[in-house]
Amino acid sequence: MKFIDISRPLHTGTPNWPGDTTADFSIVLTKAQGASVNVGRLVMSVHTGTHADAPYHYNDAGAKMDEVPPETYIGPARVVDVRSHRTITPALLAAHDFAGTPRVLFKSDYWTNPAVFPPAGWPELAVETPAWLAARGVKLTGFDVPSVDHLTSKDLPIHHALDRAGIVILESLDLSAVTPGAYELIALPLRLRGGDGSPVRAVLRTRD
Repeated sequence: MKFIDISRPLHTGTPNWPGDTTADFSIVLTKAQGASVNVGRLVMSVHTGTHADAPYHYNDAGAKMDEVPPETYIGPARVVDVRSHRTITPALLAAHDFAGTPRVLFKSDYWTNPAVFPPAGWPELAVETPAWLAARGVKLTGFDVPSVDHLTSKDLPIHHALDRAGIVILESLDLSAVTPGAYELIALPLRLRGGDGSPVRAVLRTRD
């Protein structure tokens, strides 16, 4: 059994959504300075790095982070290769059987420099794809880019299409070292009361 870490590291200067809170991590107490322990402080948006979007993020009536069942983020998953594709359509996914893998992670390898926020133009789902996935039992989608919608979108059509389909979202995964196929996903968000999202430590475990 093998674990693959698919989380992006959090640190001061972690690339963040333009205009959002800049990530800052520092050690504010140290043993070297006479404290009994080393203590760190982290300031950032909950959408920095690898994170879950709560439905409340894009729907005022949607579930907040602490209301989404934790088991949603644990279980069989399929990594699908969408490299070289700009739009992820049902036709592109038709060859895959999602019956036993209700969590789908899309590997685009679009984000090539992890130190820099990626430019606009990353792959997106076609607006009809969320309903198509839901009809096949999918309840979670994950992406290796910062958003399921394009950088300048204001009406967020794909967020809302996924919401209507009952599918939750993981964003900013790092799938660069992952071979497409079936795995077990473990990507628990924090139990953040009233939260619109949460950072996650996402890993894939190879399935026997």
